[in-house]
Parts: sequence; C-alpha cells; structure tokens
Amino acid sequence: MKLLLRLLGYARPHWRLVGIIVASMTTESVMRTVPAWLTKLIIDEAAVYGSVQSVVGLTAGLFLVTAVARALNSLQNYSTESLGQNVVHDLRNDLYRHLQSQSMSFYDAHQTGQLMSRVTSDVSQVQFFASNGIIRILDATFGILVYIGVMMALDVQLTLIALSATPIIILVQLRIRTITAIYRELQRMMARLTGILQENVAAIKLVKAYNREQYESDRFLSEYWRIRTRRLWVTRKMGAWSQVQEVSTAFASVLVLYFGAQRVMDGTLTIGGLFAFQAYVLMLWQPVRFFGFINQAVQQALAAGERVFEIVDWPLDVAEKPDAVPLPPLEGDLVIDRASFAYGRQAPLLRDITIHVRPGSSLAIVGPSGSGKTTLINLIPRFYDVTRGRVVIDGHDVREVTLASLRSQIGMVLQETFLFNMTIRENIRYGRDDATDEQVIEAAKAANAHDFIAEFPEGYDTMIGERGVRLSGGQRQRLAIARALLVDPRILILDEATSSVDTRTDFLIQRALERLMEGRTTIVIAHRLSTVQRAGQIVYMENGRIVGRGSHTELLETCPQYRHLYETQFRKQETAGVPLTPGPSPTRGEGSTGALTLALSLRERGLSSEVRSAP
Repeated sequence: MKLLLRLLGYARPHWRLVGIIVASMTTESVMRTVPAWLTKLIIDEAAVYGSVQSVVGLTAGLFLVTAVARALNSLQNYSTESLGQNVVHDLRNDLYRHLQSQSMSFYDAHQTGQLMSRVTSDVSQVQFFASNGIIRILDATFGILVYIGVMMALDVQLTLIALSATPIIILVQLRIRTITAIYRELQRMMARLTGILQENVAAIKLVKAYNREQYESDRFLSEYWRIRTRRLWVTRKMGAWSQVQEVSTAFASVLVLYFGAQRVMDGTLTIGGLFAFQAYVLMLWQPVRFFGFINQAVQQALAAGERVFEIVDWPLDVAEKPDAVPLPPLEGDLVIDRASFAYGRQAPLLRDITIHVRPGSSLAIVGPSGSGKTTLINLIPRFYDVTRGRVVIDGHDVREVTLASLRSQIGMVLQETFLFNMTIRENIRYGRDDATDEQVIEAAKAANAHDFIAEFPEGYDTMIGERGVRLSGGQRQRLAIARALLVDPRILILDEATSSVDTRTDFLIQRALERLMEGRTTIVIAHRLSTVQRAGQIVYMENGRIVGRGSHTELLETCPQYRHLYETQFRKQETAGVPLTPGPSPTRGEGSTGALTLALSLRERGLSSEVRSAP
C-alpha cells in the first residue's frame, strides 16, 4: 500500500486532470444506468398501452443519454491517457535525474542493460497502470456501488441472489494478488534479457571475430524462453482463476432469471422490471470481471515500481551539500591530502595519498596496471569521494563546492575517448554550448583536427556514428582534445596513451596535447618517457600507495620499482629513438629544442616527409 500510494502521489500535481476524470467518470456511471430504466418504461408502459408518442419520447431519450455517455467516455479516456503520460513523464524524469546524479561507483555496480530496462520497461509498466489502472479501479468501484443501489431499489431479494457469487470473486482476487512476486521475477528476467542484448550489440565486432553469433543467439533465446515459459504459466493461472469467476457470475445470473421469472408469473415483478434488473446484473459483473485485469495490472505495476524506486532511493555517495558554494575561477593549485579510497567495506584501493601540484605545473603518475592511478585522478572532479583525507583546489575542499562549478574548470582527455552520435561540431562543442563556430574551428586547428575534418564532404556537420565509429582512433582522440581546448580548463587530467595509432598520428596528437597542457595545472597518467622526463614532478604508485616521488633522475636512483619500469618499458622508447614529442616544457625554450630534436630523429628514421606534412 505504501508503494501504491507513492505511485499515486505522482498524480497529485495534475489534480485538475484528476478532477475532470472523476467528474466525467461519475456522471457517465450514473448515465449508464438510465438506458436500462428507459427500456423498462418502454416495455411496461409505452408498449402495453400502445402510446406511440411515449415510445418516440423514450427512445429519443435513450439515444440522447447514450450519446452523452459516449462523449463523456471519450473525454474520460483522453484525460486518463494525459494523466498517465504526465505521471510517467515525472517519474521517468526523477529516475533519469537520479541516474545522472549518481557517482561512478553506482555504475560500477550496475549493468548498463539493467538500468536501461528500468528506465524503459519498468516505467512503461507503471505508465500502463497510471493510464488505465488507477481510474479503472475508481470507475469500477463507483459503477458497482451505483448498480447495486439501483438493483436494491428494484428488488432487494433478487439483488441478494445476484450477489451470491461475491465470496468466490473475492477469493479469486486474493489469489491474483499472490502473483506479485512472479511479476517481480519477470521484470528481473526482462532486465537480464535487455542486458544481454545491450552487451551483444556493444561487442558485435568481438562476437563476429570469434564466430560466436550462434552462441550469443542461443544465450539470448535461452533467456527469452525462460521468460516465455514463466509468462505462459501466469497466463494459465490467470485464465483458470478468471474462468472460476466467470462461471460463478454466470450461475448468479441464471439464478436471477429463474427467481425473477417466478416473480413475473406471481405478478410481483413486471417483464420490463425483470429485463432492467437482468441488464443491471450484467452491467454489475462487467467491472467485477474487469477487476481481475485491473488487479493483474496493479501487481505488474507494483513489481515494476519497486524496481524503479529502488534506483530513485539509491543513496548518492557523491552528493552536493545544501550549502555548497560556487568555486571561483581557479589558479590551479591542487592538494591531495592523506587521501584514501575504498568501495564500501572492501579493502582500500588508495592509501594515504599526499600530493601537491602548483598552479601551471605538471604531475606525471606512473605505475603498473591496478596500482590506483585512474582511481586517484577520478577523485579530483569528484567522480568518487575520498573515504578519508581530502582533495583541495585553491584552498577549497572539493566536497564543499558545487559540482557544476568544480567540473566546469576541469578538463579530461582519457585513453578511452567517447564521442556521441552527433556531428563533429556538436561533439567539440559538447562541453560549451555557447561557443561560436569560429571558436570550434580554432579549437580543432589547435588539436590538429581541422585538416581531416575539412576532408569530409559535410565538414563539421559530419555525423560520426555511435561512439565515433566512422573515425579512426587518432581522429577521435584529437576531437576529444579539441573539446577540452574549447572548455579552456584550468586543471587538465590526461591519460596520454597513444599506443594504437601510427607514428604520424601520434606526432599530431602529442603536438595537440602540448598546446592543451600549456599554462595549465596538468595531471598525467604517463605512458611515455618524454612526458615523464618533462613533468614538474613524478609519483610512482604501487598497490594504492605512493612508493616514490621526485624527478626522473631522482627516481632512477631512489625508487627500485621506477628503475624497473624504466628498464622494461621506457628504455625501449629511448633505444627506438628520441621521444616523438617534446611534451610540456617546464621552462621556455625546451619545447622548441624538443621539437628540433624530434625532427632530426624522424629524419634519421625516414619520417621527415611526415613531419613536413603535419600541421
């Protein structure tokens, strides 16, 4: 009942529509009783006494009442659908806003397909209930009371006989209520099916590469067959219960005809009266039968509503405080002060991390996979909150400021570049809607993306497909850099991996990154020796801790783990030739020297033509 009242609470803001529905519904319910009564008068009075004028008047009244009732029914149906759409609009918005507000740990714990199922399938179940169930319950209840009242006015004894089927109907409705758990299970199964579908579509290239089409098809059909089997079982149960209800109401109607016919023969009831009473009995059982359908819809809506509100009620572990203040324009001074992080009660992923990055300087984070590098950078824009310690920017604890003002001044270019199925222009402008076309083009030029964009027939209006599938990896990354440049962040977080691109693209990306990092506080998960060597400071992480910090030379001497990383990974870059990018320079002039060294190195390796052709 608590859940049902919560669902009904979404109709409260639309009380005008509710008023129209209730008024039209009650009026129509009363008017539905009039035709049978008029028919009684036609049979008992007009037909018996042969008054043509009475027959014409009564039949005209019968037609008029029916027409008005149909008009009211149309108004009620339209208003009911409008109410349902408004309710589901509000509910889906609440759900979607809550999903948008959740931290990354929430998405780490929930499969994408499961969430999609709750936003679509589960909310649709609630919509059907809001559009049909709520009003139909009121309509059926009010109609039953009206019909019983009119029947009692005609004949109390026959009314009691007609109601003899009531105990059986109540038992059937109670049995229907027991299937809520089954509908809850079906909703979970549908969510799993949606998850399989979403995962399969996202990984279709992998599926085809390993010839797993038949396996995935069998997996999908197997889950669907379980849903089908369960639904058919519910249908059989509902069918059996509804037939018991139908037989009981039909038996009550037969009893009414039997005893009513005796009353007519006794002269205590007119033929018209029996006809009208039997019509009211049939009208009475119609909403009673409909209660089975309504009850089923209610159980489905309750099962779906539980799943929807489970998400709506999920606590925000990264929540904006009511008294949070806007973060002023940043200088870029970043302090991570004795920060630790863990998922719930699991073992900490980060332990006692302390780092200070001064405005305009750069920090390189290195370490083996799983050492906590990505988790650490996710603390800065509050994708996660520290479980101990704090993150401070320009003297402001990030938990004390508004999320919008914090994240609007932080730019991120990550290894897994995500682009939307929109135009190139819209993707670059994604973080800054008010940017002009000229600013978009300038950002693209600075990111070394303008030339390849200009080669497309539609230029900046080219649709790039889902996740930018029509672009190469290097092109996607340069668009991500252009997007970050357009935002002009004071703090830049960068995962600079470019291992999957060719030499020329790598060079263009590194040039673009150099421009992006200039004058900004930069935190880089470093994969390149050149970036590591030119960073203002380097920290080496292992098992969630900082085990070494300092310059490249200092770490080679003081940190065995860093020296091992250098020997196994960085030295390969060094022996293959001078690094491909000058990287961000701590002092003026180093960038040009690095670029000259780069050009000489490329010339020695037969790549000078690529350098000349690069913007």
